[in-house]
Amino acid sequence: MINFVKNIYPMQKNILYITFILSLLSLNVVKASPTLSISFDAVSSDDQSVTAQTQFEGSAPIEVTFHMTLTDADDWTCNYEWRFCHEGGNLDEPYMIRYDESPVVTFSQAGTDSIALYAKFTRGEEEILFKREYWTATKPLTIKASESSLTFPNAFSPNNDGKNDTFKPKSFQSITEFNAKIYNRWGQKLYEWNDVRENGWDGTFNGKAVKQGTYFIYVKARGADGREFTIKKDVNLLRDHNAYGTTVSE
Repeated sequence: MINFVKNIYPMQKNILYITFILSLLSLNVVKASPTLSISFDAVSSDDQSVTAQTQFEGSAPIEVTFHMTLTDADDWTCNYEWRFCHEGGNLDEPYMIRYDESPVVTFSQAGTDSIALYAKFTRGEEEILFKREYWTATKPLTIKASESSLTFPNAFSPNNDGKNDTFKPKSFQSITEFNAKIYNRWGQKLYEWNDVRENGWDGTFNGKAVKQGTYFIYVKARGADGREFTIKKDVNLLRDHNAYGTTVSE
């Protein structure tokens, strides 16, 4: 009878044995721990742009959109906060904290900022932290707004040859406030603009081309680092000049 039972039920016994082993193994399965990564998209005032980066340097103001990516976090509860500190600062004592998932921040002050995502994952009594110790080893994101600068040429040639046809800044960086006015020799204002990125003066007044000659520009501006600019200089308008540019200097 015993031999008969052994012969009749070998398959069922094997199934029970395999089920028992799998149950034991399932008790020892180690589930993956959650991880996170952060990055940003940035656009600077001189129209430089980057996506999915961890470092950036450009002309202020710089508009930045931050992103976080979580992995293996489905069955975990996550609390997080974006922390911002100036260069040399402590992430435990940030100057700003944001709680939205993808914050958009404009950096208008010259210098370097560090940004990290502090996070706490919990599942039952388990807890995983991403704080200062983690970011000290991993390195946070960095945004550097350049020191301010502003220069103008001394001449332009609005002759529609596609070269040097407008009078505008020769170069600029991190300019947050700007106003420029063009005057003729009698002190009459011919043109004014308030955005350093605009094309500038095209050598016209009330829709008509002004005569070749010497004009005057007065500029007041302020940089992201607090530097103030006051520029007063002659502007030489050369309609018959066909080369790319005359000698230019600030």
